Amino acid sequence: MFSVKTFLINSSYILCLLTLVRSDSTRVSFTTELIHRDSPTSPFYDPSLTHSLRVVATINRSFDRARLFNTMRSSSGVTSIYPNPEIANYLMKISIGTPPQQVIGVADTGSDIIWTQCEPCSYCYDQTLPIYRPNVSSTYNTTTCDSTTCMLVPTRSCFDLDNTCLYLVVYGDLSFSSGELATETLTMNSASPNDSYAFKNVVFGCGHRNGGMFSDYQSGIIGLGRGPFSLITQMGPSINGKFSYCLVQMFSQVEKSSKMYFGDVANVSGDGVVSTPIFSGAPDTFYYLNLEGITVGNQRVEFYMTKPNSIEGNIIIDSGTSLTLIPESFYNELQLAVRRSMNNTQPISPDVENNLNLCYNTSEVKDLPFMVVHFNGADLELDPMNTFVRLSNDSICLAFAPVDGVVIFGNLAQMNFLIGYDLNKNTVSFKRTDCTKL
Repeated sequence: MFSVKTFLINSSYILCLLTLVRSDSTRVSFTTELIHRDSPTSPFYDPSLTHSLRVVATINRSFDRARLFNTMRSSSGVTSIYPNPEIANYLMKISIGTPPQQVIGVADTGSDIIWTQCEPCSYCYDQTLPIYRPNVSSTYNTTTCDSTTCMLVPTRSCFDLDNTCLYLVVYGDLSFSSGELATETLTMNSASPNDSYAFKNVVFGCGHRNGGMFSDYQSGIIGLGRGPFSLITQMGPSINGKFSYCLVQMFSQVEKSSKMYFGDVANVSGDGVVSTPIFSGAPDTFYYLNLEGITVGNQRVEFYMTKPNSIEGNIIIDSGTSLTLIPESFYNELQLAVRRSMNNTQPISPDVENNLNLCYNTSEVKDLPFMVVHFNGADLELDPMNTFVRLSNDSICLAFAPVDGVVIFGNLAQMNFLIGYDLNKNTVSFKRTDCTKL
């Protein structure tokens, strides 16, 4: 039935198809949990893995994700390529349908759509949770090929018998999801007990054929990118274009969940807040910022990819990639500045296997350098916990790595910051915060 179809959406066609199902207000403000895949509360959690193995897996996912981002940027448009959600880092629980059916999706700022496995499954991967059943939901509706919603998909397929709009999403490793483009009621539980928020007419993919490198613990994907079918865009008016998150320190002994905020509660304000514009970029899925340089101690390293008065971003801020990935020439200068700041401390042999080139023996390290990341209009002061990652009991490595292609500001650098996105003002704001206390 399917050939490979384009699912890239032109941002100029943004259509808010979502209506809030609450009688008291058209605006909402609430908090929900983000579950890191390696935390004890995650269905992916494997207690037999050592700290080192978890870190290594995180590093590998960063490079895999960067490679797929490059595929997205180089795609000719014949195929819609998305990063495989299997290599993202955070999960989110939502419910779909009336009555609600629980879905555990990968929350991904690098994707634009929401989809879940859907009965009847003509071809589905094994899933631990019950697969969503549209036939028992009173609010499930397919979209037709002549509908405005379907028209937003530049190249689409149709089911001839009833004119149903069909979708196909292909990921960088050729994993895929295909099925009906539909609308449903989506419910999100708040971190506050007994409080939930329901939204109707959410556009999503009801996947009857899904395969590839997907885990049985995930039901699908929850796109948080900038495209019109992402959760953020569809919630846009009801959350006033605002969301934020606070990521707890990865691999710490404190078993606290990261948080995600929507609406007015997502405001980032008060002392110490710095803000930078969101820039344009291709593809328009991503949140682009403009990096001007990084200071290590008292040494500033300029980022020469920045062009004066440019409206194009040069770095993606991404919650799904752990390392901060930068061009090799810039990385070499940054690494040299770090070495100088460490005075006489000699690095140990680089961890070539995991592509971490600057590592130190923890017993020999006295003080790790502080860094300042200079975005357009915002100087972001990073602690060593944001810039170094402990690989083992006796080694710690710089959490930056060289790449050829997409430049990414990763989630290790974002730990213990409240990071707010205001899509009406087109800004990202940062505030140093102990995320375990929120």
